[in-house]
Amino acid sequence: MILNQHSAYSLIGISSLLLVTAAASGQSFDVAFEGPSADRWNYGFNATPGDRPVGSVFGYTGDLYEFDDRDGQIIIAFDTSDLIAPGAGVDRYLVDAVTIELMLADPLAGGYDPTVDDWRTHLAPRDPLFLPDSDPGRPIELYATGFRNSMTDASWTETSDFSPVGPFGEGVRNAFAAQCMPDGTLLDVSNCITDGFTASPLAVGVANEWSPGEELPEGTSLQFTFDGSDPDAAAWLSRSLNEGRLLFSISSLVEAEQEGGDFIDLYLRENPLVQVGVRRAATLQISGEVSTGCNATGDFDHDCVIGGGDLGIFLAFWGTNNPETDLNGDGVTNGTDLGILLSLF
Repeated sequence: MILNQHSAYSLIGISSLLLVTAAASGQSFDVAFEGPSADRWNYGFNATPGDRPVGSVFGYTGDLYEFDDRDGQIIIAFDTSDLIAPGAGVDRYLVDAVTIELMLADPLAGGYDPTVDDWRTHLAPRDPLFLPDSDPGRPIELYATGFRNSMTDASWTETSDFSPVGPFGEGVRNAFAAQCMPDGTLLDVSNCITDGFTASPLAVGVANEWSPGEELPEGTSLQFTFDGSDPDAAAWLSRSLNEGRLLFSISSLVEAEQEGGDFIDLYLRENPLVQVGVRRAATLQISGEVSTGCNATGDFDHDCVIGGGDLGIFLAFWGTNNPETDLNGDGVTNGTDLGILLSLF
């Protein structure tokens, strides 16, 4: 009887069936944010936080002053709740791809570098651990944003205090460029040279159609692209989307000097050229799915109940090698798999 029903179920068509299962498995999203909801030059001597036309990223590895190695950082925030519904659960947001685009507000001198540099390349040549840099320039890197001193991603604003103790000090800033860790914490990478490790960013800025080592002109767009394959980054993205807000930090260890140096300047949303549409502040493209979280064996329609709907889907794939319905993994969906499915009802 069941085998005779196969022909009737086949008339449904595999393509329409896939649409049903895709809809049942969760809500997909592929959205673009044409500008940040907030951006801020995260630097201790920024006298006008939240109202800057340009932000600079740079590092300081000298010993004349007590500053973070990653001294000048930029925070960009995207409130995502209008386009991606929050509150589904901290593990329900499955991100396929993320692209952030930023634009240079001044020429990038010293050479374009699209690769992460070992922390030892920033040491003084006389240091026994010094490692020569194999390529010119320093990368511009994208990180998550971490918080301390009772500040959180929900409470942070463009005008929040830089730190509780002023602009001087290492590891004191309230918001910082952070690496996503396996235990769910965010590791402050602001002093990765002092702490002796090479930080792992979410992405490095890439200038399409430009070769490494070239000087980039003002107005060049940098793309920071990554996906959800890294479980630590994926977990952070899911938690952030659940709260309805993504906060990224931009950092570079290009060396700065007192009253000088080749800073890397990026357009912020308050810039008049951005406001009239001649230049752009940060943009975000993100795609993925809000999962229902119901993925038990035999729950083909992901409605958290194994029943008649799942049986219909199963029969439509009778005789095929569909891995989801081939419950015993022998390469074909058949009576043995049906027995397994019925035992799960």
